[in-house]
Amino acid sequence: MDQEKIGRFIAGLRRERGMTQEQLGEMLGVSQRTVSRWETGRNMPDIGLLSPLTKALGVTVSELLEGRRLEQTESMSPEGAEALVRKALDMAEKPARGGPERKKWGIRYGLCLLLALAEMGALVWMMARDPDHWSVYYPGLLVTGLAAGFGAYFCLFARTRLPWYHDVENISMYYDGPLRMNVPGVRFHNRNWPHILKWMRVWCLMAMTLSGALCLGARALLGPGPVAQWLPMASLAGLLAAVYVPGKRYE
Repeated sequence: MDQEKIGRFIAGLRRERGMTQEQLGEMLGVSQRTVSRWETGRNMPDIGLLSPLTKALGVTVSELLEGRRLEQTESMSPEGAEALVRKALDMAEKPARGGPERKKWGIRYGLCLLLALAEMGALVWMMARDPDHWSVYYPGLLVTGLAAGFGAYFCLFARTRLPWYHDVENISMYYDGPLRMNVPGVRFHNRNWPHILKWMRVWCLMAMTLSGALCLGARALLGPGPVAQWLPMASLAGLLAAVYVPGKRYE
C-alpha cells in the first residue's frame, strides 16, 4: 500500500473542500495530529473511519485506497478487487495501545507518580505519628493510590479507538479485559472517546498529585477536622465530570 500517495490524495481532497486538518478531525472524532499523520503517510486511517472519511471527502472507498480518482467507465479486475480487499484488511490491524502520544503521557505519568509516592510516604508517616487522627490521612492515601492505578492504564495502555460496533449501537459501557466502566446517559463511540480519554488522563494525574497534598494541607491549616474525608466524594465528582462533559459535548 502506497501510504504517501494516499496521504497526498487525502490532503488534496481536504484542500479542495476548504477544510483545515482540525476541521476534518472534528468531523471524524480524531485529533489534528492524526489527520496530519495520514496526510504525510506516517499512518493510515482505521478501517472503521473509511466510510465517514470518504463521505467527508466526497470519494469512494476504492478511490481512497487507490489514492486517485477513478473514471466512471473504469472497471476493476479480480486481481485489483483482491488487492483492494487486502488494503482494507491491512488497515484493520489492531491500533497500538496508548496511541501516538503514549510517550508524552508516559513521561507525565512517571513524573506525577514520583510526586504521588512521596506524598503517600508522607501520609503513612503522619498516620504513624498521629494514630488518633488516621482518618484525616487515609482518604488522601486511598484516592492517590487508586488514581495512580487508573493513570497507569489510561496513560499507557488504554485503547485509542473503540470497536466498530460502538459507532452503530447505543453502548454506555467501556470494557477492556478486567476493566469495566458503565456510565448511564453517555454513549461511548469514536467521536467522543478521544476527548474522554484525554480528560480521564488529566483527572488521574491531578488526583495523583493533589490528593495527598490536600489532606496534609487540611491537617496543617484546619486541624483534625472532617474536611479531608470529603476528598473521595470530590474526586468521584471530578471523575464523572471527566467522562460526562466531553462524552455529552461530542456525542
